[in-house]
Amino acid sequence: MTTKYIAILIAAFMLTGCSLKEKIYDSAISDTFIKSENDALFQLNGVYSFFPTFNCFKSNLPYQIIDGGDDIAVTNSTKRLFNERTVSSSNIYFTSAWSSFFNTINNANALMETLEKTTPGILSESYKDRIMGELYFMRAFSYFYLVRLYGGVPLHTQSVQGNADFYPARNSVEEVYNLIFEDLKKATEKCIPYSQQPAKEFGHATKGAAQAILSLAYLTYANSLDLKGQSGDSKTYYQFAANYADSVIQSHEYFLISNYADLWNVDLEKNAHKEVIFSIQFTRDGTAASASSRGSELAYFLQPTTRFNICGNPTDGAGAGTTRLQPWFVQMYKEGQFANDYRSEVSFLTRWSYKGTAREAVAFPEITNANEIVEQYPYINKYIDPKGLQARNNENDFYVIRLSEVYLIKAEAENELNGPSSDAYTAFNMLRQRARLADGNQRTTPENLPAGLSKQEFRLAVFNERGLELVGEGHRWFDAVRMRYLDDKTTMVEYRYNKFYPTMTLKAPAYNATTHTWTGGLVQPLNVVSWSPKFLLWPIPSPEIDANPNMTQNTEYGW
Repeated sequence: MTTKYIAILIAAFMLTGCSLKEKIYDSAISDTFIKSENDALFQLNGVYSFFPTFNCFKSNLPYQIIDGGDDIAVTNSTKRLFNERTVSSSNIYFTSAWSSFFNTINNANALMETLEKTTPGILSESYKDRIMGELYFMRAFSYFYLVRLYGGVPLHTQSVQGNADFYPARNSVEEVYNLIFEDLKKATEKCIPYSQQPAKEFGHATKGAAQAILSLAYLTYANSLDLKGQSGDSKTYYQFAANYADSVIQSHEYFLISNYADLWNVDLEKNAHKEVIFSIQFTRDGTAASASSRGSELAYFLQPTTRFNICGNPTDGAGAGTTRLQPWFVQMYKEGQFANDYRSEVSFLTRWSYKGTAREAVAFPEITNANEIVEQYPYINKYIDPKGLQARNNENDFYVIRLSEVYLIKAEAENELNGPSSDAYTAFNMLRQRARLADGNQRTTPENLPAGLSKQEFRLAVFNERGLELVGEGHRWFDAVRMRYLDDKTTMVEYRYNKFYPTMTLKAPAYNATTHTWTGGLVQPLNVVSWSPKFLLWPIPSPEIDANPNMTQNTEYGW
């Protein structure tokens, strides 16, 4: 931390956002500021406000959690840095997510402290209690992303003030998870159920959101123990994961939307939250433009340049086409047990109107006729908003966790505890059952998961099901580094780079117009790099290393 910023902090005695170089972003919250429930809600909304910004879920965090996935094909120079793990720890697109999460943590701490000092009687105890629950949720939620991305990080349970320790050391992964568990358990007790949430608080954390994220946190921590050879210790946490998944499922607060496609229709977004348990809220923002707006940019970056009227881009509503899908990934979900799976039709874009004309563009693995334009790589088709205000100012929310994922958490935890039991199969097959409903015309595919799988085979089935169900929703990178392959030792990401890619022809697919077949390979070769253990974590941002003498870099990035 620079002397300049320390001087500002001590002189002003401000409550701050804890961020890179511990810069001061916020003015103090007076102990007497909160005079009503509306004042408290105003402050609470401010704590949520970092999530949908350019520095966090809107733009920069997706570089890590979407573009960093093994299912993604990119040629854009910036996105390649994340996909191929060559990004500098000083890259501004990389460093800002860290800052945003610590700002949220600090602001949550500051508002907790203010609430404790608020004059008795201004807020009812029940209202104050549920605001505290949401603050515990946001602190835990932020730490859950931080610990999975970077490993152990400094723990802050008080706001940063003039007498704070400005050079905290990293806490262990175990210590971070313990705080996450503690905070989320408090949130499950204090937050209100979704069915009781006032309309003006739509999008805030609920009891179900706390339970769902807690189930995923317990599952992820149990995975980490297994990977360290501590399977005896992991059982307790798998049981907790299953229990909290059950608490969400059995609450009947949420249900699977019958038509999977309706989840991605922005005109039905409110209804989608009968399945969506927690999301980052975006809106068409008429008060700011493009990157500075509170609108989403997913439709712009994930849709092709030759498809018009899919976002608010003033240039014909076209996409940028910078995030595409690996051909091998799409092919896997077009054949075998996934053949004719409605989710593939909804989620993968392989055929579209070429620049708004009657002519069509096609991408792998579609077969073309002579009049069609061929592109090599398919796209993710979940995010569309023709009514968007600018290219990067659209309505699409970022879904953090849905009920479908909770069913898969239940299935995975139950399998790790007891093998592929009937309970594990039942939870898993809830997704297959919904997929067969399609658009209302019942299908026979995908069939239920075949019986008789081993524990390892069932785990791999869960990984693959998550790949299709949750594609483009920011889960793939996390899943690949936490879940084990069939050998019970190797992570899925290590298997992909060490075993899977070496067996492939490292070429992109090429369409043969004479034979009407795709030849070549099934991968963007630029994105195939040599495996390194550093793929399991991201580096600590270098400005934080430079500013804090007690901050250490992750071992694999010991530059």
